[in-house]
Amino acid sequence: MHNNRIVCALAAVTICIASLAQNNTNSPYTRYGLGEIRDPGFGRSQAMGGIGYGVRDRMTINPANPASYSAIDSMTFLFDFGISGLTSRFSDATGSKNTRNGNLDYLALEIPLGKFLGASVGIMPYSASGYNYTVSGSERLAGIGDTLNTTQNFSGKGGITQLYGGLSVKLFNHVALGVNAIYLFGSNEYDRTLSVTDISDATRTTHSTSEYIVIDVNSFNVRLGGQYFANIGTKHAFTIGAMFEPKMNLHGSYNMLVLGLDSTIKSPTSHYFETPMQIGAGVSYTYDKRLTVGADFLMQQWAKAKYFGQTGVLNNRTKISLGGEYIDNPFGKTYLQRMSFRAGANYSNSYVNVNGYSPTQTAFTCGLGFPLRASKSVINTSFEYGIVGKATTYSIRENYFRFTLNLTLDEMWFFKRKL
Repeated sequence: MHNNRIVCALAAVTICIASLAQNNTNSPYTRYGLGEIRDPGFGRSQAMGGIGYGVRDRMTINPANPASYSAIDSMTFLFDFGISGLTSRFSDATGSKNTRNGNLDYLALEIPLGKFLGASVGIMPYSASGYNYTVSGSERLAGIGDTLNTTQNFSGKGGITQLYGGLSVKLFNHVALGVNAIYLFGSNEYDRTLSVTDISDATRTTHSTSEYIVIDVNSFNVRLGGQYFANIGTKHAFTIGAMFEPKMNLHGSYNMLVLGLDSTIKSPTSHYFETPMQIGAGVSYTYDKRLTVGADFLMQQWAKAKYFGQTGVLNNRTKISLGGEYIDNPFGKTYLQRMSFRAGANYSNSYVNVNGYSPTQTAFTCGLGFPLRASKSVINTSFEYGIVGKATTYSIRENYFRFTLNLTLDEMWFFKRKL
């Protein structure tokens, strides 16, 4: 029976690696930077506004803070994977457009290595790019009198995936330290075409130029985490956590192909991309193993990270998250008593700079946890409604709805059965 589960897990890993190579966004804002950045967090965390730095739970895999892995029960094996669907509505001063897509979101497992040690490995998205839009206009040349019609088409796809392996140790019954070794890989493709037509000319000759850029990423990084946790009496527990990830060279390269009016071709290659230094902190409080509330703060120094060899092109990003969970009775006799009810919200500013404009994002989340009968495994759902940017002549507003479904398998594997 365990062998069948291992086979299923390996098959899921293979499918997940292939699926994560696909993008899960249609936002024009992903044309800038490395695309839409996805903060690490699985089903339970996503329904609670994305909190994770101060969350410590033996039945949840929490890659946001690797110090949490040592909370796992010494005889438990955790396996978690999730799928998601996204519906977006983009609007500006002239109109709107609806898009839909979906993907296998992440996959991870966690095991105990001893009474005070826990380990986790997983794969999940780091960023995603996906857009296709056209901008048209006309311009009258002063002194000549000719009128030119211009059409610009922008399209892009791809994404960067992170594969991690983490280890955590518990010290002195109140302190836990952890580290994730991270491998980033993937590529983003950007294509831009400009067509110019002289409508004052009887022949209406059209000239075009195109630019095609591919950014390939192949790099390693680390994430450090720490947590302090304690109980007050028999019903009160709290955890304080922090995370640090240094700025790292992406060891990526880009190839640019430019076809101009004279059909010239340029193909430069460079290594001028970095991930930002980031710091996160969070706190959570649990009452009687029934009610949990928490808050997180994240800061990413994108302004000091190189992008095409330059710093100051991107903006620093901050994010504030709030969330909570309620279980009427974890050991209740009725199914409704054992269900989990979750909700949260977060607010962040984007790291991209679009002609001096940086969109903000506000999101509201909720979700349910459905425990499986005769098992500690749980099916989790999360619902997220968010607003990105604003609709003007020069900017786009995105209203999106994301649904995530994940399964957390909690199995007792590490013990001998006796009759």
